[in-house]
Amino acid sequence: MIDSRPVDIWLVSLDAPRPLVLSPAERERAARFLRDDDRAHWSRARTALRAVLASYAGCDPLDLAFAIGPHGKPSLHAGLQFNLSHAGEWALIAVCPDIPVGIDIERCRGDIDIARLLTRLGEIDLPESRAALYQRWTVREASSKARGAPLFEPIDPRIRSVPLAAPAGYAAALAMPDFTPQPIYRGGL
Repeated sequence: MIDSRPVDIWLVSLDAPRPLVLSPAERERAARFLRDDDRAHWSRARTALRAVLASYAGCDPLDLAFAIGPHGKPSLHAGLQFNLSHAGEWALIAVCPDIPVGIDIERCRGDIDIARLLTRLGEIDLPESRAALYQRWTVREASSKARGAPLFEPIDPRIRSVPLAAPAGYAAALAMPDFTPQPIYRGGL
């Protein structure tokens, strides 16, 4: 039997205004968004990530120094493992002290042929319902993020994933290598 490991999960409303806490590089990146909603949602997600991680690290949110992996996954020099995903009005943050994690949340949209996208990734035996297709997508994306690998690479058989509770109209999943993730819902921001 595969051991499980606890992973803290934080749900973040991206529609709730909050004071922004962003580094100069993050402010610069946020300014590149063309749509105001996209800029606000990205900035609020990143601010929430800094607040959550600072509470674990015991430091000021702006003292966190992120490194970026070869495929864009951020990490901390302190070793705390985490991942962020956001879609529409919601974000999810996963935090684990010592094992890499990947998390994904997706808004189940009717204007995207999600089955076709999954087929392009090599997925077979696809489910029928839109909700199940989006759930499969979130597993695929969370698994790739847990490895820090590109989405088009085959899923490593060591990666274990679980579905997550998500707001209505959304699908979400959590993944990590070698262990079954045990989500512990810490609340919302």
